[in-house]
Amino acid sequence: MGDNIKKYKVGVIGCGLISKLRHIPAYKKLNDFEVHAVCDLNGELAKATAKEFKIPKYYTNTSEMFAEENFDIIDICVPPQIHAPIAIEAMESGSNVIMEKPMATKVSDCEEMIKVSKKKNVKLSVVHNDIFHQPFIKAKEIFEKGEIGDFRGIRIFLSTPKNYMIDLKDHWYHKLPGGVIGETGPHIAYMSLEFLNKIKNVEVYAKSFLNYSWAPYDDFRIEIEGENGFSSVALAYTNNYWAAKVDIIGTEAMLHLDLNSMLLIKHYLNELSYIPIAKHTLSSIEQRLNNTISKTANVILGRQQIGTETVIEKFAESIRNGTPLPITAEEGLETTRLMEMIVENYNAKYNLSE
Repeated sequence: MGDNIKKYKVGVIGCGLISKLRHIPAYKKLNDFEVHAVCDLNGELAKATAKEFKIPKYYTNTSEMFAEENFDIIDICVPPQIHAPIAIEAMESGSNVIMEKPMATKVSDCEEMIKVSKKKNVKLSVVHNDIFHQPFIKAKEIFEKGEIGDFRGIRIFLSTPKNYMIDLKDHWYHKLPGGVIGETGPHIAYMSLEFLNKIKNVEVYAKSFLNYSWAPYDDFRIEIEGENGFSSVALAYTNNYWAAKVDIIGTEAMLHLDLNSMLLIKHYLNELSYIPIAKHTLSSIEQRLNNTISKTANVILGRQQIGTETVIEKFAESIRNGTPLPITAEEGLETTRLMEMIVENYNAKYNLSE
């Protein structure tokens, strides 16, 4: 019976860490999708990746790959500056396309990709993984039910270990618009856009603690003003730890998310006295305990799923059954538009060239 399942062919472009750690394993969990080929300019890396994951073919040239194969999905895991030409080539060959964030570094590239996807009648999506982590999904549900009152703002703190990014002098991260902001910035952009309406203004503040010549600034505060509230962001690259914490602030309560520990805590306190504070503290402890028990059970039972896996699973379902895309190309474009605003403010304020 299983041999008669229709197999959708997937091609993965880029054989770096993210494709091997997240993307290829996500397809391996789907019975009716097969990674048929990988492609990377580094032939040895492409060959080794194909061997590691038992993938039938590998290529070093996308044009050759598209000429020889017919793919249902092309998954792009290369630096965002070259997303557009690869995506357009893939869509022109008839493939649906999904790519790592951000969709592109320029709005014009996003617009061109959307134009081609409509012309060729293929699907186009982007991996905004953090909003598909379970705490973020649950937080959106709580917010949409009105349980925290009216939205007032969102606070985001992301810390990337220095030896992962800022220490690496020759890494492609530093060649992005805005440097390291261009790598993690899209996360704060699309998370902010889940709550903010009509972005009116952006302000960037930067400091240098490490004084690296290849990274003029390494610690950032970003204020994003929307019509309905603010997003206040801290991006830190000089620490020795990962952190991804989000506060969603409402008039009646606040939601605290830890996207590394996959925890969600609801804070509410309408009377400042000893007993309510004690009750609130006990409530927070209980919520953390319940979250931990639930997370542990999911890991043991193999149900713990991270955002990238969920996005790929939903994209595959969209190809299979015609369901809505997890992230539309238009949402990818708006994230790129906000990133353009952030980088423009940063460059102008600190006299940096594009």
